Amino acid sequence: MRLIADLPITTVDGIEIFVNKFRYTISQVAAQAQAKRPDCKIYVVTGGMWNADGSACPLLKADGEWISPKPWSSYGYAWDNGPDIMLTLDRDMKRNFWSTTCLIGPNGPVEKPSYDKVGQGGKRGRAGIGTKPGYLRLYASQDGTADARTPEALRDDMAADGGTSFVMGDGGGSAQCWFDGQTIKGDGRKCHNYIIVYVKKESADTPPDKKDNPVSKPVVCLDPGHGPGCANGSLDGSYKECEFTWDLYTRLRPLLEAQGITVVGTREQKSDYPSLSARASVSNRAGADLFVSLHSNAAGSSARGFVAFTSAPPETAARNKLAAAIINRVHAAGVVLWGSGLAHEMYTVLASTTAPAVLLEYGFHTNAQDLALLKDAAYRDKLARATCAGICDYLGLEVKEPDQESGQPNEPDGWAKEAWSKAVAAGIFDGTRPRDGLTRQEAAVVLDRLGLLPEKGA
Repeated sequence: MRLIADLPITTVDGIEIFVNKFRYTISQVAAQAQAKRPDCKIYVVTGGMWNADGSACPLLKADGEWISPKPWSSYGYAWDNGPDIMLTLDRDMKRNFWSTTCLIGPNGPVEKPSYDKVGQGGKRGRAGIGTKPGYLRLYASQDGTADARTPEALRDDMAADGGTSFVMGDGGGSAQCWFDGQTIKGDGRKCHNYIIVYVKKESADTPPDKKDNPVSKPVVCLDPGHGPGCANGSLDGSYKECEFTWDLYTRLRPLLEAQGITVVGTREQKSDYPSLSARASVSNRAGADLFVSLHSNAAGSSARGFVAFTSAPPETAARNKLAAAIINRVHAAGVVLWGSGLAHEMYTVLASTTAPAVLLEYGFHTNAQDLALLKDAAYRDKLARATCAGICDYLGLEVKEPDQESGQPNEPDGWAKEAWSKAVAAGIFDGTRPRDGLTRQEAAVVLDRLGLLPEKGA
């Protein structure tokens, strides 16, 4: 017997480490949690192991207090309130940290998981926590049944089912869960600690049509890399990466929205400069179906071309299927690739997101040929269209061309309507083509209308 609860991260209202110290059964822990939060569904799973003297095994921090602060380094889950949960090595970054044996890490399935072969090996009941795109996964299986697993078999099961990370907790007779009334009680023992997940109940006020016909629009998190003050750019100062990424974001977002995709930005204003972990948290909280970070590259003057970074192989992983879809569209648009167009690096935004994630380097701003292209408005439009098409291919969506007869191309996006209206009222623009790129001659006219050009002979 086994139970798996895949909880949409958007429904998670809190995650608590309940340090039980062998006082209550799991049913009693669940009852206490329900009394505490009657507005939530309750999910409980066995946490970490404990030593013979009754102390907690590493690593365990609950609500800012270290229960087992061993000086070891191990991937585990960190969170403050719950929806921000992420796999990380940084055990001090948040108020809670839990780790026992990592089976699926940021580089994919762990080839040789670290565990005590005597105490934790063999086919046993298992408990653990994992993630898959947009979901928090809770797992438990009954000891002594056909669903008992070795750590390696559990790892393979979770990876095959789309898991992007997984940490195994205690097992054997301690493998227990309470998933909204469904239970696995192991041998009935009272364990040292449990993980409690509070899930928002569906509101009674939700209209019936919303319940019967849930919105299924895919969610894409776009990350315009860096922010104001970032020094990355060309040696002559004519190009700044942060300006390019924001401009490309403003071109790509409306294209995706026109395909019926919900877009979440890691920064909604050009002046924002969130941390790398904060960018990943935006995606995780939104339950994004995928995460795309926009950049340009830097190296020696000879290096050039587009490259998509993911955290790790294999090619069959969702993140690499996403990268391949974008690479194919970008290359088909005539964009030069750097090598094969695919590379792997453990960047924070890639390692910390629960959704399939790619970081796109659209060219090298240290290369003269790439720099000239990156500065060109028409080329940026090409990049945005190709990226949009690649994302649609990955999501299984047919790329829809803009309806030229609907008048939609003459309407600015919601986020730009106020500024567009002001610009039209001031006579800077004529009110047409709000979504088009700006040519150099049009830019000259705009500057002239703003009174920023000197008179002839002046």
